Amino acid sequence: MKKIKICLLVLSILALSMVSCSDQLEETVYSELITTTAYETEEDAQALILSVYAALRGSDWGHYYAYYYMEVSESGTDTYGLDDWDPGTQRFEVGTFDNNEPHIVSLWEGCYKVIGSANFALDILEGMDIDESVKASLIGEAKFLRALAYYDLTFNFGDVILNTAAGNTEDLPLSSQADVVAQIISDFTDAANVLGETTSPGRASRGAALGLRAKTYLQTKNWTEAATDAKAVIDLGEYSLFPNVTELYHAANNAASEWIFAVMSTQDGTGPSSQIAWHANSKSYMQGGWGRLTLAPDFYNSFDMTDDRRNLIANGYQHGNKREDDGIPRYYALPGTPEYDALANDPNIGLRDLNSLTTNKYMAGFDRFDHPAPGYFGANYPILRFADILLMRAEALNELGETVNAIPLVNEVRSRSNAAPLAGLDQAALRNAILEERAKEFFMEGKRRLDLIRSGRYIELWKANLERKYPDSNFDYLNQDRVYFPIPQSEIDANEEID
Repeated sequence: MKKIKICLLVLSILALSMVSCSDQLEETVYSELITTTAYETEEDAQALILSVYAALRGSDWGHYYAYYYMEVSESGTDTYGLDDWDPGTQRFEVGTFDNNEPHIVSLWEGCYKVIGSANFALDILEGMDIDESVKASLIGEAKFLRALAYYDLTFNFGDVILNTAAGNTEDLPLSSQADVVAQIISDFTDAANVLGETTSPGRASRGAALGLRAKTYLQTKNWTEAATDAKAVIDLGEYSLFPNVTELYHAANNAASEWIFAVMSTQDGTGPSSQIAWHANSKSYMQGGWGRLTLAPDFYNSFDMTDDRRNLIANGYQHGNKREDDGIPRYYALPGTPEYDALANDPNIGLRDLNSLTTNKYMAGFDRFDHPAPGYFGANYPILRFADILLMRAEALNELGETVNAIPLVNEVRSRSNAAPLAGLDQAALRNAILEERAKEFFMEGKRRLDLIRSGRYIELWKANLERKYPDSNFDYLNQDRVYFPIPQSEIDANEEID
């Protein structure tokens, strides 16, 4: 197989590049070809499993959960705005990507680096003479991370290469999505059976394994199992909604009980950093922002004025560098909104129109004008929150015909944000309401693309958003061929088993 296929060595990864500050360990760095003799103690075993976590963000700029996966998951959707750098030409936004697209290659290779590291760790751990309960837990973490990577692969690419053996150097064909899903379910099940309570959202736990197994069942429309697993997570009693949705994303709350699993980062300037703040915040909003993750005006205007989640989208603000035009401070707002109207008649500012908006989730609670380097805001990359568990169970129950039992779960999420409760909806109406609710609860958290694919309305809603933004352009080329990403050409060239 090729370079992505299975890494037979653990690259030079510091174990402390992985989790939250409180969970970091000073571990051995292994940078040479490693044999089983290099791993003897529980400390060695911890370093080995932390190297699998490290592969989630890798060592390259933007790699996988460092940032790229969020961009490909949000750009070509019904909520995306205009890329500050490439408005109207960003290839994921408009669906003109091909199988040489760097982000697609990065996602493919990133997932397989995690899988390769997990397979290697499993092979080594099985033979280690350490405490059996410790060994079982670490094996559970490795299987959890392998399942997560395969989840990201198969639901974005469809049929993919299934390899669960360390050291395999043979080319392998694509396996059916059904076979890959069976492996994902098996790995999450094994993990759930041996992992304990959450100690940090940056480490796998029983709740995280059950929750992501529920998400796997949901994505395959196995509603009964999805509802059962979501309830199992609720019944653990470990998790709850954070009371204030606008403060949930503050770095001070990145270990709150709503966070079930996340890729975490530090604030000390030396540990793992996060690139999300750079990309999520627009150039006008935050000094140094790139503005590659923006939201459409129609989506912003869909929020009730009382919905606190609306405050997680920036509108009506001064330039992030306090820039002035002829001595007049520059402000930005979206026309037709109360924020715009409040500024429009102020003679002491210069108001500029926004045509897309930025989320402030990843400011992590810092002042826009006085903050550390954005890479060290300490923001979580959200993978699984308790709000997701509630909405997954609601969606599954509704599809099973239990609409009356699903509505209170949706309202539990809405009430936290002071959104008006839902009432009197039939199954079809609630189905649409849940899809909209997921957009409002999880915008710019890397979930929208797969939510739309599961709904069966991906192309329809993606295309409608593009036609609103670019009414003079034709997007008829968007069809079911754009649902899954293409297998990278580099993989096809290197693997004789793939045509």
